[in-house]
Amino acid sequence: MAVTQGDTPFRTPEASGVSEMTVSRVLRNRGDVSPATRERVLEAARTLGYVPNKIAGALASQRVNLVGVVIPSLSNMVFPEVMTGISSVLDGTGLQPVVGVTNYLPDREESVIYEMLSWRPSGMIVAGLEHTDAARAMLGRAGIPIVEIMDIDGVPVNHAVGISHHRAGRQMGEAIIAAGYRRIAFLGTQMPN
Repeated sequence: MAVTQGDTPFRTPEASGVSEMTVSRVLRNRGDVSPATRERVLEAARTLGYVPNKIAGALASQRVNLVGVVIPSLSNMVFPEVMTGISSVLDGTGLQPVVGVTNYLPDREESVIYEMLSWRPSGMIVAGLEHTDAARAMLGRAGIPIVEIMDIDGVPVNHAVGISHHRAGRQMGEAIIAAGYRRIAFLGTQMPN
């Protein structure tokens, strides 16, 4: 007979030789269970192909183990490195990053933030400090840690981690002038509004 995901936790007690309560404590990582019993239950769950329903646990806690990460692009060479750093920091914490890409569009960012917050993440990491009023209001009322990355020139919703692009530009200009150059040109790009 085929085992379906829905009945797997009910087969785990008979497969591991322990009570349903013990299986529940092991699978939810709650309460005292001996290491040998814990391993037996986890092995039975693995053998049966059991994957816990995180949504059920989230209903009680009103939070999931997700961290929303909102970035403008995956093709910009900076952001894959940023994602690698975020993933390595979250590794081992029980938190998983979930990525939304805005394509540098404020309305798209607002939509991505709305969708991510509807999942009740444990936190949000958002690139930049410039957001629509609605996005800023949603982040401000979320009741979770909000970290804005990349830029610190402005007023963050909660926390900001990054560099001052204004100060960096000023220091570059001062260094060029100090080196004796007077005819200075700048070549850059304009991101979509």
